[in-house]
Amino acid sequence: MSRVNLFLIGVNKAGTSWLYTLLNRHPDIFMADKKELYYFGDTGRDEEAPCTLEDYHAHFPFDQDHRYFGDATVMYYRHAATADAIRAYNPDAKLIAIVRDPIERLLSQFQYHKQLGILDESTSLSEALDGRDPELLRDSHYEETLPAYTERFGPEQFTVVSLEAGKEAPDRFWRTLLDFLSLPDAPRPTDEGRPANPTVRPLRRSLPGAYRWLLGHPAARTAKRALLRVLGTAGAKADMLTPGLEERLLDEFAPTYAYLHDLGMEVYDRP
Repeated sequence: MSRVNLFLIGVNKAGTSWLYTLLNRHPDIFMADKKELYYFGDTGRDEEAPCTLEDYHAHFPFDQDHRYFGDATVMYYRHAATADAIRAYNPDAKLIAIVRDPIERLLSQFQYHKQLGILDESTSLSEALDGRDPELLRDSHYEETLPAYTERFGPEQFTVVSLEAGKEAPDRFWRTLLDFLSLPDAPRPTDEGRPANPTVRPLRRSLPGAYRWLLGHPAARTAKRALLRVLGTAGAKADMLTPGLEERLLDEFAPTYAYLHDLGMEVYDRP
C-alpha cells in the first residue's frame, strides 16, 4: 500500500504555511490537497479531520508519479505519541519541523489567539503569560517537543529548519531542503510570497461584521482560521514587549536558544 512519506510537523506560527507552499511547488512533491489534516495523534482534531486510513489517503493521488506525498499538520510536533503514531504508520518517512525565534513566535501566536477569540482583546501579554494562555510558552519550548522526533527517526529522516534562515538566504535554504530529501536540483520557486505569517490590518477593524460573526459561531472555526491566514494577525510587537517582559522571556527561553544553537542555528544566538 502506498503511504504518505513526508510530514511537515510544525511549529505553530513559525512559517509552516509558507514551507507547505514551497514544498508543494517542487515537481517531485505533492503536498496534501488540504493543509492540516490532523490524522495522527491527539492534536486538537479539526471537525473535518479524516477518521479512517481510507479517508486520509483520499487526500493523496498515489497513482501519480511523485517521490513524496506530504502531510503538513502544524500540531503534530506537540506530542511524542504523535511521533510514535507516524513511525508506526511509515517508519521510513521524512519529517521536517520549521522553527522561528521563540519570542517572535510567541508574540505572533498571542495576536492570533486574540483574533480567534481564545484571548479577550483586552488581555495584556503579561496576563496571557501568567496562565491565561499556557500554549504561548509551551509551543515555543522546542527543546521539550522536537527531540521526540529526533529520537524516533534520527537525523537522516528528521530535520529542523529555520524561518529566519529561509528569509535571509532563500537559495541556500532551498538547497538544504533538496539535500535532506535527496532530490535533484530544481529552481527555487520565486513567487512563493513573503516567508512569514503576514501582519496587516486587524480583522476586527477591516471587516468588523465578519469578525463578530466568526467569533459568535463555534461551528465556523475552520472559516475563522482560513480567513485569518489571508488577512493575518495584527499589532506592533514593540508595543507589546516591554524591556521587563523581554528580559523575562529571554530567561524563559534560555534552554530553547541553547537547543537551537546545538542544532547549528547561529541565527538565534543571543547577544
